[in-house]
Amino acid sequence: MIENYQDIKDVVMQYVNGCMTGDVELTRKAFHKDAVMYGYLNGNLCAGSINALYDAIEQLGAAAETKAEVDVMQVIGTAATVRVILENWHGMGFTDFHSLVKIDGKWQIVSKIFHQ
Repeated sequence: MIENYQDIKDVVMQYVNGCMTGDVELTRKAFHKDAVMYGYLNGNLCAGSINALYDAIEQLGAAAETKAEVDVMQVIGTAATVRVILENWHGMGFTDFHSLVKIDGKWQIVSKIFHQ
């Protein structure tokens, strides 16, 4: 259903806008409380709780110069995948792949896999 695409994009934009404004609470709204994150950051594996992302946003603060592109890749029933490209987030570039699940009628990011 088409409305799912906009709902999903709106959730993912909470993450993007939280990164850009340094608003951890806005970012947190996009993720399930038990979400995980995996990827290499500056050559070191970052693996585990999404709390590491919240810590980074809190530490680094706002990055208004960040540019983002969000593409909903696939939606099947209550599962979705989204690609997010962030350019110039504190001088770094990332490509993320987010997995979302619709839980109790609400889309939530349950995992974030990224490449820097």
